Amino acid sequence: MKGRNKYMKKKKIHNDVEVETTSCYQFYNTVTKVMLFVDAFTFEEAMNKFDLSIHKHREDWRIFVECSLEPA
Repeated sequence: MKGRNKYMKKKKIHNDVEVETTSCYQFYNTVTKVMLFVDAFTFEEAMNKFDLSIHKHREDWRIFVECSLEPA
């Protein structure tokens, strides 16, 4: 991926139509065990959506992202 901007939107061909795809970010609260799933193109966009939810005690939240390259 040399030379590719790490913030570029991923594109996928579906039925001969190019479709922009998002990543799924999981926000997990380690105290309450609540999970919040967010679809976003970038980490910054996911964080902005999370911030709209106005969660207290931000230090209790962990962030995970779905990878397109899963281990075998």
